[in-house]
Amino acid sequence: MEKELECKIFTDDFNGLMEKAIDLGAVMIAHEIQENILIESDDFDLIENTDYLRIRISEDIYNNKKTKYLTYKKKINDTNVRHYDEYTIKFDNEENLKQILKFVKLDKQYSSKKERKSFMFLDARLDFDRWDENFYPYPYLEIEVKDEEHLENILNKLEIRKDQVSTESISELRSKLKKFDRKDRL
Repeated sequence: MEKELECKIFTDDFNGLMEKAIDLGAVMIAHEIQENILIESDDFDLIENTDYLRIRISEDIYNNKKTKYLTYKKKINDTNVRHYDEYTIKFDNEENLKQILKFVKLDKQYSSKKERKSFMFLDARLDFDRWDENFYPYPYLEIEVKDEEHLENILNKLEIRKDQVSTESISELRSKLKKFDRKDRL
């Protein structure tokens, strides 16, 4: 099990923020095209609303490798930073895994893709994410840190304001977007 503390940063100048991080010493560690498949069931609510089960198939262009992971993320809290306990395994046959999940009634599988450019910066991981436009239209930076003090240090170095920080998951962000779209049409 791995502990994960993270938040998302939204800015009008996504590319400028990436350039700033590089100028301050961020070092690229990966450039991935990811397929993320969320797993649920039509028959029952096995997974708590705040947790999720995901297959991630990642083609890392920068390191020239392909990896496949099955991950369960258990949400612990999301006060100033989202805290998950993450359980991950690697696998090699995605069709067999998908079929096994269907056999145990985890039959709802939603796929989406994103491009991720990852950097190490002051002992933190910076993931610059851009989803397919129809899945989520706004790019963001996801910062993974050791603790909240570490996050404060990163935010200060990159001159990121508190109002740019979100602890919402991609599912929560998409849900808000859909509600906003519905209100806009009424």
